[in-house]
Amino acid sequence: MDGQYSLNLEVVFQHIDRAETFSIALPTIKLALVVDMRTKGDDGPFIRVLPMTRSASERLRVLRRLRPKLPRAAEILVVPWPSFVNGLVRAGIWERLQQRVEAAGSEAAVDQLTSALDELRSAESREFGALLRGEQYDVLWTRA
Repeated sequence: MDGQYSLNLEVVFQHIDRAETFSIALPTIKLALVVDMRTKGDDGPFIRVLPMTRSASERLRVLRRLRPKLPRAAEILVVPWPSFVNGLVRAGIWERLQQRVEAAGSEAAVDQLTSALDELRSAESREFGALLRGEQYDVLWTRA
């Protein structure tokens, strides 16, 4: 993992393997990967990059609006990821997500996951570009 953050990857892998609904929050780019593995009829797994929410209950309300045909999700697991998007790949988290999604047998969900990684990388690139150009950021001190 990038930086000096401590995160038990085995626990993260267990949650990815078991949770029906979960989210990986990326506060550095103010986005979250939202995964809902529940299915019903033609509604397969749901994988999207969405703006971060203030709470897990708010995320559950968003899921309810986005997936009205499904029953209300009982809970959502949120994993904070305070590092780079490619850190998810290097740590093996993305591979574990791919395995879970592929096991669900939905080609559309596999495509959604691939698109989500591209979208997260693009958003991170835009955010770092804005940082370098001084957009949306304030200088705390300048060189004398």
